[in-house]
Amino acid sequence: MTLAYMIAEGETDIEILQKLLPKNLIQDIQFIAGEGSYRARSLATSLLATRKIPVALVIDADTDNESQVFEKQDLINYVLNQASSGTPFQLFLAVPQLEILFLQDKSLIEKIAQRKFNDLEWQFAQSKPKEFLETVLGKEQSINERIFSNINEQEIKTLQQHLLIQEMIVFLLSLTSDVMITQ
Repeated sequence: MTLAYMIAEGETDIEILQKLLPKNLIQDIQFIAGEGSYRARSLATSLLATRKIPVALVIDADTDNESQVFEKQDLINYVLNQASSGTPFQLFLAVPQLEILFLQDKSLIEKIAQRKFNDLEWQFAQSKPKEFLETVLGKEQSINERIFSNINEQEIKTLQQHLLIQEMIVFLLSLTSDVMITQ
């Protein structure tokens, strides 16, 4: 039984979510890579309208400008709401990109990169997390492989404290409690 669909822009985003979300919450979640922001949004809309199964849409804001983030969130929520017919959905907008989750703890990235970052570098990291991580971790190995092969369970728990992951956990828990109530 599929409890919900979790749709993200790409496979690397799915990898991040599967590693950071608690295993007990994702066992009945079907993850789908949308192959880009637009396709992910379109897929979420289609699934809400046709399958009547809850949808979690995880996409990048691609900006940290608050008014642009609000406008994007408002527009996507409007479209999803039109398709939902009461089926639960939640938009998770990663500001500016999903890779911001890895920057929850500066010392963790410094450990993996084996160097310290000054304030200017860390400021750049916050505004362009994917580009920053590709630069400091290299491109021989994917960012996800490099990070997840160098962190332990405690450090994963630290990354899980990011507000975006916490909001996803709350949404998934609300779905599991709905299932328990209807049974």
